Parts: sequence; C-alpha cells; structure tokens
Amino acid sequence: MGKRVMAILFTLVLILGMAVTSSALAATMYVYTSNGKSLNVRDYPSKDGNIITTLAYGASVEVDQGFVGGAWARVYTSHGEGYCMYRYLTDSKPGPKPKPTTTPKPTSKSNLYTGFYDTYYEASVRPSSPGGFVHMRWAPSKSQPIHRDYYNGETLIVLASNGEWAQVYDAANNKSGFMMTAFLSKNY
Repeated sequence: MGKRVMAILFTLVLILGMAVTSSALAATMYVYTSNGKSLNVRDYPSKDGNIITTLAYGASVEVDQGFVGGAWARVYTSHGEGYCMYRYLTDSKPGPKPKPTTTPKPTSKSNLYTGFYDTYYEASVRPSSPGGFVHMRWAPSKSQPIHRDYYNGETLIVLASNGEWAQVYDAANNKSGFMMTAFLSKNY
C-alpha cells in the first residue's frame, strides 16, 4: 500500500511540475507581417485548420514557449487556444503598420537602375504569403528573371535602394540581385 501512495504522490508532483513549467513558459509576443495584414489563428497547427480568429498587425498575444519550434506556435487569445505561424510573431512591438505595396509601373530597361542611392545595412527577408519566400531578381523589375528564392528570416545586406527596390547581397551564398524593399526588414 505504501508503494501505491508513493506512486500517486509522485504522479501528482509530476503533473503539478508540468503545470508550473508550462505557465512559466508563456511569453508575450506581437504580430508582425511585412504587408500589415492580420494573422490567422487556427484550431490546428496546419493551414488546413479552421480559422478561429485573426490578430491585427501589432497585436500582443500570449505564446506557449514550450510549443515553439518549427512553423507553428500555440497562442492564447480571447477566443481560446489556437495556433498561428511562428514566423509572423516577434518579441518586440513592431513599428507602424506598413503601407500597401503599389504595383510598379512598367519601365524600360534603360531606366531600371535610376534613383538608387547607396545604403549599407543588414536586413531580414519577410515574405507576405504563407508560402514564405521572396524572389531575388536579376534586375529591379517584376518582369525580370528570378535569380534565387529566400525564405523568412534569411539575412541579406542591402547595398543600394530606390525606395521600391533594393540591391541586396547574400554573403552566405555569394549572390547579388534585387528584391522589393517591402519584403525586407532592417535588422537593428
């Protein structure tokens, strides 16, 4: 009988320890999307899960740090527990909501490179679609061929910009090209 009581007490201590640990692992994070759109919260950690609610750009949310890892995070909202894509959450409150990207006017090849000014800073790739990648192009135009795709969080060096396009350099892969500035977030 003593062993049974000890086993029950041990089980209770384990359960209590897990409850304390999981509550200690909750942290406040903020919604950050490069296009300023809201973030879907789903009932299951998959794009196939039903949307429970949406979180506005910059909204704070409690995140279960014990679940973080991979593409999804467990979050707690006023609508209950749900899951959202982790790449759209940040530890610090984001700045003002970005302005929507306008579709560039067609340009001739002769003036593709006008208006660029020198810059030099490190930036992270921030895709706007759940697919999670941004095209690096050979020249600053959507009609130009794709040089390489970059995924959320990859780091590039911005060498020059004209406000709409940035000339970027990937030091890790020794690649250079052009990317729309709306999909880059300056690393501070």
